[in-house]
Amino acid sequence: MSGRPTYEELEKRVKELEKYESEWNQADQTYRESGEKYKSFSDATFEAIFVSEQGLCIGQNKNAERMFGYTFKEALSRMATDWIHPEYHSIVKQHILSGDENPYEAVAIRKNGSTFPCEIQALMTVQKGKPIRVTALRDIIERKNAEKVIAKKERFLNSLINAIPIPVFYKDREGIYQGFNDAFEAFMGISREQLIGKSVFDISPKEFAPTHYAKDTELFDSGGIQHYESRVKNAKDEMRDVVVDKSVYTDSNGKIIGLIGTMLDITTRKKAEKEKEHLEKRLVRMEKMEALGLLAGGVAHDLNNVLSGIVSYPELLMMGLPNDHRFRKPLDLIYSSGLKASAIVNDLLTLARRGVMATEIVNLNNIIMDYLKSPEHYKLLSDYNNVVIEINLNQNLTNIKGSEIHLRTTIMNLVLNAAEAQASGGKVIISTENQNIDKPIEGYESIKEGEFAVVIIEDKGIGINAKDLQKIFEPFYTKKIMGRSGTGLGMAVVWGTVQDHYGYINIESIENKGTKFYLYFPIVRQQIEKGHEPLFIEQYLGNGEIILIVDDVEEQRQIAKSILKHLNYKVETVSSGEESVEYLKNNSCDLVLLDMIMDPGIDGLETYKQIISLKPDQKVIIVSGFSESERVKEAQKLGAGQYIKKPYSVEKIGITIKEELK
Repeated sequence: MSGRPTYEELEKRVKELEKYESEWNQADQTYRESGEKYKSFSDATFEAIFVSEQGLCIGQNKNAERMFGYTFKEALSRMATDWIHPEYHSIVKQHILSGDENPYEAVAIRKNGSTFPCEIQALMTVQKGKPIRVTALRDIIERKNAEKVIAKKERFLNSLINAIPIPVFYKDREGIYQGFNDAFEAFMGISREQLIGKSVFDISPKEFAPTHYAKDTELFDSGGIQHYESRVKNAKDEMRDVVVDKSVYTDSNGKIIGLIGTMLDITTRKKAEKEKEHLEKRLVRMEKMEALGLLAGGVAHDLNNVLSGIVSYPELLMMGLPNDHRFRKPLDLIYSSGLKASAIVNDLLTLARRGVMATEIVNLNNIIMDYLKSPEHYKLLSDYNNVVIEINLNQNLTNIKGSEIHLRTTIMNLVLNAAEAQASGGKVIISTENQNIDKPIEGYESIKEGEFAVVIIEDKGIGINAKDLQKIFEPFYTKKIMGRSGTGLGMAVVWGTVQDHYGYINIESIENKGTKFYLYFPIVRQQIEKGHEPLFIEQYLGNGEIILIVDDVEEQRQIAKSILKHLNYKVETVSSGEESVEYLKNNSCDLVLLDMIMDPGIDGLETYKQIISLKPDQKVIIVSGFSESERVKEAQKLGAGQYIKKPYSVEKIGITIKEELK
């Protein structure tokens, strides 16, 4: 059989070819129709459409011809860059080479040489096996003009906002910062790069961010405005109090798209309000203490007059008795009791703010160590044998100016309180340190700037609750059983002593965890003067000089007269300032012992003024049951000599008179 196909096979093959031809024609027709549709679609768009192959234009739509002025034939075989201003050729080539299909902006150039801003987007496709680039170019001059208008409005708005002296900020609907004015930048210390596009969680302290976010959400949900106080932290880590005002803004359809807010810094105002409140409380406390102090001072003055006899007479009597005399021991007991009573009176005077004579240079370390060697401290250790005393003293502690006896009493009272707060056992820590305070400290008191020697007394006891903390320095305010320990004046003495030394008190206390007392005393640069050795009576005896005693209390005149006669002086006495002036008109004396407070009649200051008007060189020593007052100081400025506080010892009055008569 030959290899030729049969008739049937040929007939079958022809039918298959006819079928393929029909399908081809149908496909070709579809292709033509789709091409026409594509052409009509491309002509209907706003963009200029270019088709290029290997960088040469092979087609364009009608809008390209209208936009650029090149006919279809003129456009053919032109380079793709011919429609773009030369300054942008490199950008176009870069996108072509990289195959980047993202839109980008450039400047187009028409056939007549005019230019306009445009947006270009191109994509690659394949037709008949060849890579074809289809480019859409849109005229965006209207958009650019709109952007210019918007930019102009934004510049105007920004200049308007920047003219506002308080911080202004605005956020979008999601609470993201979109901008702020110069005042905000200066207030927060945050640059635009640090803030734009960030939320409150990115810039606010974690303790405030949730509150700020919740406020924003509430405002977006409800609209309207907000006004509230809050706190922010700036770039310097400074906490600032602010008043925030916020309001939403909308688009043209009334849809909320963001908020704008202002912040008013009220830190200074809040601080002033807090300080005012603190000062008002302190004023009330001081007025209460002053009222009680006036009462205590009057009682103390009268008691000192009484105690002068109890202290001075036993001392005077013992000076004339041998050591083995049977009356010496009872007299010594009376004398010791008088001194103890005098110490209580000193507490009253301290409370009255009339008990401290801050004239000595002292060191708190020395005072603390003296107290720790005292009988009072040994008794405390005996009563509280399960309390340990720990000492941590700064060996370079700076000196202060003050009254050693009052400072020692203050230390004693605080240590006693600390021990009593740990009745079941514990530790009392006594520390000292130097502190240079460069900005005020807000505590129990407002502690001003300065250099201070600080005493810290700490315990791990029961602590003090906030209610009691406001009353602990009031006289007789105590939770102790009265009569078992102290007089009820201990903490009042602490308060009065610190005030009279121009110091400050701060307290840190947590219930059931303990208490820390900080006592701040202003430092001085002077060194401590060396004390003198006790003198023999022969060293301060008089030589028969005449002393005029001026005192309104009969007992005081008799006590002073007895002491001065024993010291070999001639003595005259009068009961008032007026009598002393009359006496000196017709008589003379070597020295006047002048009481400062006399009632009725003129006081010591007025008496001294009248005396020196008669006798300008008259020597005078001032005595008083109170401490050194302003009227005492005024008399000393006028020429009066030393001041002596009642009750005085024989040695003290003898030495003072001897020195004044030199």
